[in-house]
Amino acid sequence: MRNSHQPVAPELRGAFDQPAFSGSLLALLFWWESLTPTLIPRTWATQTVIGAICLAIGYGLGTLAGRGVHRLLARRGRLPGSEIRRRSWIVLAVVWLIALVLGSKLWLGWQNEQRSFMGMSSLVWLDGLLVGVLSPFAAALFVAAGRAVGRGVGAVKRFVQGHVPSIVSVPATALLIIVMGMALGRAVALPALTTFSNLVHAQRNEDTTEGTVPPESPAVSGSSGSFVAWDTLGRMGRDFVATVTTRRQLAMFHGTDVGLVDPVRVYVGVRSADSLEQRAQLVVRELERAGGFERKVLVVWVPTGTGWMVPNAVASLEQVYRGDTAIVAIQYSFLPSRLAIFMDAGLADEAGITLFNAVRARWSKLPPQRRPKLILFGKSLGAAGVEAPFVGADASASVANMVARTDGVLIAGAKQSNTIHSQITRERDPGSPFWQPVFDKGRSVRFLNRDPHQVQLEADWPFPRIVYLQHPADPAVFWSVEAFWRPPEWMTRPRGFDVPDAMRWFPIVSGVQAVGDLIHQLNVPQGFGHNYSLEDYTTGWVSVVPPEGWKEADTKRLARFLDRIPGDETEP
Repeated sequence: MRNSHQPVAPELRGAFDQPAFSGSLLALLFWWESLTPTLIPRTWATQTVIGAICLAIGYGLGTLAGRGVHRLLARRGRLPGSEIRRRSWIVLAVVWLIALVLGSKLWLGWQNEQRSFMGMSSLVWLDGLLVGVLSPFAAALFVAAGRAVGRGVGAVKRFVQGHVPSIVSVPATALLIIVMGMALGRAVALPALTTFSNLVHAQRNEDTTEGTVPPESPAVSGSSGSFVAWDTLGRMGRDFVATVTTRRQLAMFHGTDVGLVDPVRVYVGVRSADSLEQRAQLVVRELERAGGFERKVLVVWVPTGTGWMVPNAVASLEQVYRGDTAIVAIQYSFLPSRLAIFMDAGLADEAGITLFNAVRARWSKLPPQRRPKLILFGKSLGAAGVEAPFVGADASASVANMVARTDGVLIAGAKQSNTIHSQITRERDPGSPFWQPVFDKGRSVRFLNRDPHQVQLEADWPFPRIVYLQHPADPAVFWSVEAFWRPPEWMTRPRGFDVPDAMRWFPIVSGVQAVGDLIHQLNVPQGFGHNYSLEDYTTGWVSVVPPEGWKEADTKRLARFLDRIPGDETEP
C-alpha cells in the first residue's frame, strides 16, 4: 500500500513550478491579441476560453524560446543577475495588471460595437471583468496540464535514451509519441467518436418533432398516397413535408386564391431506400406521382448533413411562385454538417451528383415547352453537393457546365474550399474583392449580399443565372486552417461591410479565434454570419428565376410576412 506521505510524482509536481519569464511575456501578447474582434461577437465565456488557450500557447512558445536564449547567454557568460531578474518580474507583473484592466475594457467596447451593428443586446461591465479575471486562471490550468504532459514526454525520452544511442534519442522519442498518438486516435478515439455520434444522431433522426403530424396534401411525401412511408423520412424529412406552405398561407400573402397551387415537396430519407441510387430513383417516381414535373419551377435540393431543409428558403420560393413549385431532396446522412464533413466525407457530393442526374434524365424526356425550370439549391455542406455535378478544369469550364445543364443555381454560404467556389474566387476579374468576386464581368455568376456599397454590375444579366449568397463575415465561407500561419486575403482592405475595422491577423491566435467563430457562426441574428435571412433567400430566388411582375417591395413585404409565421429556423 502506498504511503500517504509519499511525494507527488515529479511529472505532476513540475506542473506547478514557478512560471518562466519569457513564457509569461509572450503569453501576455497572445492574450492581448485574442481580445480583438472577429467575424462573430463573443460572450464572456467564449472569450475566456479563447483567451486562456491563446495565453497557454503563448506561454509554451515563449518558454521554449526563453530556454534557447538562456542557453546562449549562459555559454557566453552573460546571464542577467538576480536583481535584474527581480526587477524584470516586478515590471512584468505591473504590465500584466494594467493589460488585464485595459484589455477587458477594450474587448467590451469592441464587442458592443459589433453587437450594436448586428442588432444584438449589449454586454455589461461584469462581462469584461469576468474575462479579465477568469482567463488567466483557466490558462494556468492549461499550462499545468501542458507541463504534466511535457514531463511525461521527458520520461519517455529518458526511457528511449536508455535503449538507443543519444544521437537518435530525440527523433526516436518524437516518432514513438507520434506513432502512439496516431494508433490511439485511429484504434480508440476515432472509432469511439464515430460509434457514439452514430448512436446519438441515429436516435435523433428517428425522433419526431413535437406537434408534427403526417401531411394531408397528396402533393407531399409521407402522405397517405405517397410512395415514401412517413416513418422512413427521418426527423428533418418529416419536418420538411409537414410544414408545406398551405393555400391559405399563399392567399394570405397574395390577397387572392386565384392561380394558387399546392406546392410539391418530395423527400426520401436514409431509411426510405438502401442506397443513394435507389433513393434517387424513388425521388423520380414520387415526383411523377405528385405532379412535380408539371410545375413552373423544379428545384433539386441538397440538404445539410442532418438532412435539414432551410425553412426560410423553402417557404420564400413557394410564396414567390404561388405554390407552383416542386422541391426534391434525398437524405445522405443524419450527422450534423460539422461531423458529416469528416465521418461521411464525400457523401454530399455523391448525393448531389446522383440526385441531379436522376431528375434531369427524367426531365429531359419531357417536351421542351413542357419542362419546368430546373434549378439547384444548397446551403453550407449542401452547397458542395450542388457544385459536384459540374466541376470542370477551371472556373470557365465549371460555369459553362452549370449554364448548359440547368436553368439556374442558388447557393448559400458555400465553403471557400468548395471546388467551383474556389475556382471562381481564384480566377476573379482584377480589382474585385476576395469576399465578393466578380467573374467574367458577372455575365453568368454573381455574389450577392446586403452590402449597400457593393459593386454594381451591368443590368443585362442573361439566363441561366448562378447566384452565391455570401455574407462577407460568414465564418463557414472564409475561415480556414491557414489562418494559423498566414493572414487571409479577405482581411485586406477594403473589407466587407460587416467585417469589424479593428479585426487583425496574428499568427496562431487568429486560428484559435477562427475555431470560436465556426462554433458560434449561427448564434447571430438573421442576415449575419452563417445565418441567412428571409430577404437573402427571396432576393436569391428572384435573381435566379424571377417571377413575372415581382418587385423589390414584394421581397421586403414577403420577409415581413414570413417572419410572423412561427417556426424554428435553427440549423442543427
